[in-house]
Amino acid sequence: MNPTRRPEPADRHTQVLIVGGGGSGLTASLALSDLGIGSLLVERHPTTSRQPKAHILNSRTMEVFGQLRVAEDIYREGAPPENCGAMVWLSSLGGDEPYDRKVLYRASAYGGGELAARYARASAYRHANLGQRWLEPLLRRHAEQRAPGSLLFHHELTGLAEDDEGVTATVLDRGSGRTLRIRAAYVVAADGGKTVSRLLGIAMAGTPTFLEWVNLHVRADFSPFIPYDDAVVNRVSSLSPEGTLEHCGVVPMGPTRWGRHSEEWTLMFSRPPGAREAAELDDATLVAMVRRTLKLPDDHAMDVESISRWPVEGTVAERFRSGRVFLVGDAAHRHPPSGALGLNTGIQDAHNLAWKLALVLEGPAGPGLLDSYEAERRPVAQRVVERALFSLFNQIAFTSGTGVVQGARPEWNRAQMTALFADTPDGETRRAVLREYFATNRITTSHLGLEMGYDYADAGYVGDDLTARPRVDPLGLDHQQSARPGARLPHAWLRLHDRRLSTHQLPSRPGAFLLLAGSDGDAWLAAAGKLVDAHGLPLVGYAVGAEGGPQDDDGTWTELRGHDPRGAVLVRPDGYVAMRWRSAPEQPVDALGAALDTALARGTRTAAAPGGVG
Repeated sequence: MNPTRRPEPADRHTQVLIVGGGGSGLTASLALSDLGIGSLLVERHPTTSRQPKAHILNSRTMEVFGQLRVAEDIYREGAPPENCGAMVWLSSLGGDEPYDRKVLYRASAYGGGELAARYARASAYRHANLGQRWLEPLLRRHAEQRAPGSLLFHHELTGLAEDDEGVTATVLDRGSGRTLRIRAAYVVAADGGKTVSRLLGIAMAGTPTFLEWVNLHVRADFSPFIPYDDAVVNRVSSLSPEGTLEHCGVVPMGPTRWGRHSEEWTLMFSRPPGAREAAELDDATLVAMVRRTLKLPDDHAMDVESISRWPVEGTVAERFRSGRVFLVGDAAHRHPPSGALGLNTGIQDAHNLAWKLALVLEGPAGPGLLDSYEAERRPVAQRVVERALFSLFNQIAFTSGTGVVQGARPEWNRAQMTALFADTPDGETRRAVLREYFATNRITTSHLGLEMGYDYADAGYVGDDLTARPRVDPLGLDHQQSARPGARLPHAWLRLHDRRLSTHQLPSRPGAFLLLAGSDGDAWLAAAGKLVDAHGLPLVGYAVGAEGGPQDDDGTWTELRGHDPRGAVLVRPDGYVAMRWRSAPEQPVDALGAALDTALARGTRTAAAPGGVG
């Protein structure tokens, strides 16, 4: 785009144009509406997704949805916690061989089962399980209620032209054939990379397409074949007549009954390099392949609602910003579904960006704050893509533990699977070895550290309290909460006026910074009041432990906050720590003002650790 051309007359004006009406785009619409920013969303399809698609919403994403006031609706429409706490590996659903219909392994997953207590210490929000086929209409309803007339489905972006004051978008109404010109200050590209990246010439870097993924959305009663009612994913790895292991995910999708009694399911499998492309296979052939892999009885009913095919890659956009345009979600990063990281990362992208756009548009922040979006989110995306790629191949590493050798004679591989489940000392040894292989899959099913441990300290938009960064678990399993600048605000239970609230649930207002001072924090609250009065800064303050303020419910906040009763923590609108003072400086107003200047990219002052800090 050429930023020097004068804008042409527009049919509609908005502060932010959102391109794409999936999870990331709808989240951006909700967040911007709550922040008082006008937005217009255009989506080329006539409806939200008809495919179940992604379904695991992790605890950090549910914190975001809690802030956006949609979490309870998602929990209500999604799977109950007792139906989504495990991942189970099966040797088949049907079949009569001695190794058929066996449980290969079972593990707690995504904060459920044995993981529940560890995840609960990290967040007030449990994970949710609701496929995009049902999630997106829910988000759309809320978005349309908050911004009536501002979501245009069946409208396709066809052109972008940027100038010094904004962007003019050309949009095709696919229903009427009419072309609209939309004028916006900024554009959020949440279109999965379908259009905006191509128009801007933004390339994807990394591992290009290496698999083709196929999803079948089916209606069936699989309860006779599924042994557990709490599996959020069942992974079938069956031995074919040719002696090869074939894999298929069997994912319960509800939507009114869950677990093994779900009415709808997603069946997932992939085609390896060199295989006949799934696009070349007709639907009947794909259905027959899946039935064979699952070893379903010929007479067992399975109605296919839809079949989708999509290329699997592991790539990150070379840049997340081009002038006034920002990439979020699949437009910015694409990877396999391993670990349920894609939709969650996209939603968190939109959340990170929305408050920054709002504060730049409304004036409190400097325009440089928008540079922090790429600086903070691209490293997160890179890490997620790397993990998803590794997890995908690690998930099938267990095949070595079965004794099955791809390419070996069928009778050899059948003998290995038979021996695996034999009631003999050798069979017991084989099963013990197989469990060791499967244990490595916890990097896919219980990666709390990966979900919660993102740190923005290196991006340059938070202060520095001169403390060491907590140890990072290389497996991404454990998460050590910290109130160090750049870290996500630790979850701790507080009690305010007889209400038990998480630190992430304290009353505030959209787009506001949060100041959590100690029990001797009157000077901090006074400083906050002066800055609000003098500059209209969005800031809400509490003195935790002081009379009339929130009280530490169980001592966790006092343990994690990292400051004495005279210190304080400043938290950004997205729940990340902007600055921490381990005790009070001589001039709290100056210290707080400098921290806000850093967090809002205003001027050159930086919020370094003040004098008197231990």
